[in-house]
Amino acid sequence: MKKVYSFNSELHRVTGVQKVLMDVHHAICEEYNAKVVGTLAYDKVNTDLNIKKSEYVRLRNPFMFYNSIVILHERKFLMFFWILNHFLFQKIKLVYIHHNIFDNKAWMCPMPEHIVAISNKGIENLTNYFHAPKEHIYKIYNCVIDDVPKDFRKATYHKDKIKILYVANIGMVKRQVELVKRLKGKLDKRIEIHFIGTGTKLNELKALCEDDVNFVVDGYANDVHSRLLHSDYSMLFSSKEGLPITLIEATMSSLPIICNSVGGNTEIAVKGKNAFVTETWDDLIDILNSLPSISDQEYLRMSRNSRDIYEQKFTFEAFKQHYLNLLGNL
Repeated sequence: MKKVYSFNSELHRVTGVQKVLMDVHHAICEEYNAKVVGTLAYDKVNTDLNIKKSEYVRLRNPFMFYNSIVILHERKFLMFFWILNHFLFQKIKLVYIHHNIFDNKAWMCPMPEHIVAISNKGIENLTNYFHAPKEHIYKIYNCVIDDVPKDFRKATYHKDKIKILYVANIGMVKRQVELVKRLKGKLDKRIEIHFIGTGTKLNELKALCEDDVNFVVDGYANDVHSRLLHSDYSMLFSSKEGLPITLIEATMSSLPIICNSVGGNTEIAVKGKNAFVTETWDDLIDILNSLPSISDQEYLRMSRNSRDIYEQKFTFEAFKQHYLNLLGNL
């Protein structure tokens, strides 16, 4: 069987990148001799990634990749693999997954012949900024494995306490601290935004939200799917995005979405169909304060539309077939 390595150097973290890496690994492991490669000792790998010891390889010698397929999840290693192939003749079939939108360091990112873009904005970024030929780009949406109970039905949400989940790494890009500063004291007391995640701005966020009626910092959680099922909306208001897993998880859970239009957001969250989409802080405040007046019928319509979008675009089964087709044609 052909060797396929999925490589990421940050397996101590659980972000959308690592989730996609594991989804790709699970999609191909029955057809290929597939391994997950990291730079850490196995005992330092985040246990929530559920990587078995038998399927993990620590990178010690770059020549281990000789004559294999490598699925790369970090652009900072593009030059490394370019050198391996062009100067050390390693015969590596490289597949690079472009997880985000970038506007720097193009000179150190030689693009391979096989690139996966996860959104239309990703394709634009690859062609316009990195000058990647369109024929080298494959569009494959991220996915979420469906774990919603088959008998689950979205109940009418409780307007006396509307729970909104904001699931993301807590830092500058995801803008949780800025959001609280902009919205504090301006929201209906029935609106409760829960921040799920950890990151460099966690302590600052906790201090801002202490004893606030609208904002709750829950920190890191490994039961996000369960929490989504018991929430009313999912929210994201980042400065940039690729194709956020947290919004795909929302569609799987039949949740309406509140977000802006950065990156691939609007390929998941369709304004007027399953989402409220805005670009300004003032409009965001107005949207949040309007939520208690949303009718049960309208809420349930948006909920059903979210689930329909998930089933049409973001299932694991479709994701798996796309990756098997891609690798099969290398």
